Amino acid sequence: MKIIKITIGDQEYNAVERDFEIAREEWNQYRLLDGGTVRVKTSVQKILLIVDENGNPTRTADGDLNVLVRHATEVVSSE
Repeated sequence: MKIIKITIGDQEYNAVERDFEIAREEWNQYRLLDGGTVRVKTSVQKILLIVDENGNPTRTADGDLNVLVRHATEVVSSE
């Protein structure tokens, strides 16, 4: 496990990159009232688990893991 440093705003955190495979990635499609369409898809590029100085996962106040997801959103529209 390789711990890397990431900066969010003015705070620095320890993180571990998590390997993943795409299970399913779909487009959301919206019909506009004027007859056009807009399609939107979000694709994950990187998943980072925020860890403490010992490499242990950190958690939110609700007990969820602190995870940072870097992603790209694609938008396609037509008339």
